[in-house]
Amino acid sequence: MISDLRVAKTATFHQANRAFSKTAVINLFRSIRRSHPTAANNLFEHHRVEVGPAPSCWSAISFLYDRPPSFFIEGAGVNERICGFLLIVEHRDHVAIFKSRLEVPSAFATRYLGRIPPERVDVAVARQDAVFEKIRLRNMSLSKHAMRSKAFEADDLRNVVGPAASRRYIPQGYSVRSGTDHFSTTPSTGRIAQRSDRVDHIALVNYAQSVINKLIDGVDAPASFIGTFARPVDLATGAGTATLVSFGVDAAGLADAIFDREEVRLVRENAGVYHALTKAQVEEVLDELASVLEVRPKGKLFGLHNPANGSWVGALALNKTRIVLRTLLLPLSADVAIESTVYPIGQDDNRQTLRQYLNNRNGFIVLFDDLALAYIDGTLFRDEGITDGGTTFLRYLLTDPLLDAVTDEKGTFTPTHTVFDPDSTFGVVVNSVANGDDVLVCDDLGDEWADFIGLNSTSNPRRISFYHAKHGNLSLGASPFHVSVSQAMKNLGQMSLPAEPVRRKLPGWSVNYVSGSSVQTAIPRIVQGTAAGLEDAFKQARNSPDAIRRVFIVTSSLSYAAVEANFAHIANGGRPDPYFVQLYWLVLSYVSACSEMNAFGYVVCRP
Repeated sequence: MISDLRVAKTATFHQANRAFSKTAVINLFRSIRRSHPTAANNLFEHHRVEVGPAPSCWSAISFLYDRPPSFFIEGAGVNERICGFLLIVEHRDHVAIFKSRLEVPSAFATRYLGRIPPERVDVAVARQDAVFEKIRLRNMSLSKHAMRSKAFEADDLRNVVGPAASRRYIPQGYSVRSGTDHFSTTPSTGRIAQRSDRVDHIALVNYAQSVINKLIDGVDAPASFIGTFARPVDLATGAGTATLVSFGVDAAGLADAIFDREEVRLVRENAGVYHALTKAQVEEVLDELASVLEVRPKGKLFGLHNPANGSWVGALALNKTRIVLRTLLLPLSADVAIESTVYPIGQDDNRQTLRQYLNNRNGFIVLFDDLALAYIDGTLFRDEGITDGGTTFLRYLLTDPLLDAVTDEKGTFTPTHTVFDPDSTFGVVVNSVANGDDVLVCDDLGDEWADFIGLNSTSNPRRISFYHAKHGNLSLGASPFHVSVSQAMKNLGQMSLPAEPVRRKLPGWSVNYVSGSSVQTAIPRIVQGTAAGLEDAFKQARNSPDAIRRVFIVTSSLSYAAVEANFAHIANGGRPDPYFVQLYWLVLSYVSACSEMNAFGYVVCRP
């Protein structure tokens, strides 16, 4: 029956942790069948069939089984008939797995299947002559307010993606063409696919052998385009003396597996019976997992601590090849397990604790006190662009001495107030930061795009500016920036000044400012310009194809001198505070997000 098999050339490749045996393969196939109690007789089953001149062999199994449809409730008594197959190719101490609707049990994978370093995948797939057509990128930031991922697609990405768009991102997957061949890969999982017609099992074996030979024997550096992104480095040597400082679960990736791909479900056990969590309960767990934890060395392990109260909630182990999540005991998720949706609730024999699931899939990010490093998807990455002692970061910080005297974000309000208090951040925006704007409106409260929106119609080209004003105590941490960065990033799309939304805002801009506590003031929302000319001014700015767009976070909680001194401390061998590491990544993520929307992002702070 296997002679009738026809599938595409798509496989995951692994290093073999230990040699396979016929007994091991037989036990694997039995384990897979046991996980499907309704399995019918095998359509085919083959154990370690030798093939080719090199010492290679293949094994395969296929059978039918029943599965409840995902769109019926548990106990509906309706099943669908599923056919799955698994083909394993062994070659030169490596393994290729082709599969559909059958999974390798985690216990077998842990014992027999090792990970191929992503840099070897790059060497095998992203060869010197490769032309990149698609790439999917992941941000190295831990912040939930930063853009987590992005993708590009073009006939040749070298012509449309420059270094500014690639900084602080790692490639999660990409597609290339090399001559007449097209390949796609996910380096972190070892998945490599070649575009082809559906082929028989012998052609699959030949394909697996060819790819494994390239993984082992490839010596040329990958295409230069891939080098513009953060690159994988060896954990044992790449981290050097750097210390782990921050840990975060890839909660977005877990949410995608639960809600979008519907691959897994969250369950809890009660009196020996497993129950699926409701959507609301899942959301609570995901919110908890999204918090960034502080990492503190403790003996041979690294403790995970809640930064709010310092409580211990878990531990990491730093091995030669990977970081292991040893313990994770957050209040809401400590008793949560994860099942595959292939099985009815409570019947997944390969059910894992949440900690096991995250550890096995490397579903977390770790940052170091070396700002260039980030451990993502089980690999240590270094952004070679972050080696300038803070020069890149500092150029996005502007100073305004008026912020030294600020005592409040908006100031006090009375019915007789005609201007914002000069010792408020709002006052500093009006009196200093927005100088040069011949149109300035206060868009605070309600459906706000920014605290202030400014236009300069006399400059050539025109300027469009969004101002986000915040106040806080001096700090080198990320906490004061989370809200303002979130607001700035979510409203970047509004910098095109869409006509209808602007028209709806005009009546609100034409009246005096009403404070959040409902104080009716005499402060005009139109700080510069006139109500009669406002719509036309926005229309002219909107229709200017070369308009410069700027975003400013104006804050009294940050000092340029303190940031500069901290970078000098790091350059002299000092270790940065973990919260400064988070601040660093958060601000650069904000700047990068602005750049991707054809805008320039800045932070205006104290001198």
